Amino acid sequence: MYSDFTALPDGPAPSTFETGQAASVAPVPDPSMNLRITNGKLTFAPTTSGPAAAYFRTGDLGKPVTSVGMKWTFTAQPGGTPGVAAMAITDRPADPLGGASPLMPLHFIVTRDGWNYSVSPGTSGGGAELITLAAGKFSSPLSEDGNTIHEVQVDIRGNTATIDLPDGNRQEVQDPRIEAWASRYAFFEPYADRSSTDSITGFTEVWANV
Repeated sequence: MYSDFTALPDGPAPSTFETGQAASVAPVPDPSMNLRITNGKLTFAPTTSGPAAAYFRTGDLGKPVTSVGMKWTFTAQPGGTPGVAAMAITDRPADPLGGASPLMPLHFIVTRDGWNYSVSPGTSGGGAELITLAAGKFSSPLSEDGNTIHEVQVDIRGNTATIDLPDGNRQEVQDPRIEAWASRYAFFEPYADRSSTDSITGFTEVWANV
């Protein structure tokens, strides 16, 4: 499953991936959080005063996801605080307004300063319970110039996740929950904790394989 957004016209997020599988966006509490294609990127433009998140979701891929990756840019806003690019593997489509958080053998976030790999047992209500397995800092911050494309990929084999990081380094993470919680859905998420000042994530390509 793969999509390249760089040649798409401006407009709503696509309803299929380039390789033909169904795609969807999760409901959002504010229209400014809706995902759109803007200048060849899948992104959003939140205007809320607090946190903002949007989710571009796969359907059921039929088998556990074993590889997931993304390419994106960060575009700084006047406040200069860091935004987040995230991706996850889940046991059902993410629906932040639905009251329950999915089980996740992978929840991966990147900011200009570093990265975090978490898992989640899922919840029956409230936000995700994220359990950090590994995290790191970059020796130099990632660019937030809106043009530099960053890339990360995570490959899963059994209880081991191999992360190819945007700074060129590789990291391995081992935990039995990675294998025990293997799941068949994925999502890609721009997130801003401070909507008016955090840098904005714009995805140029996303992919997931089983």
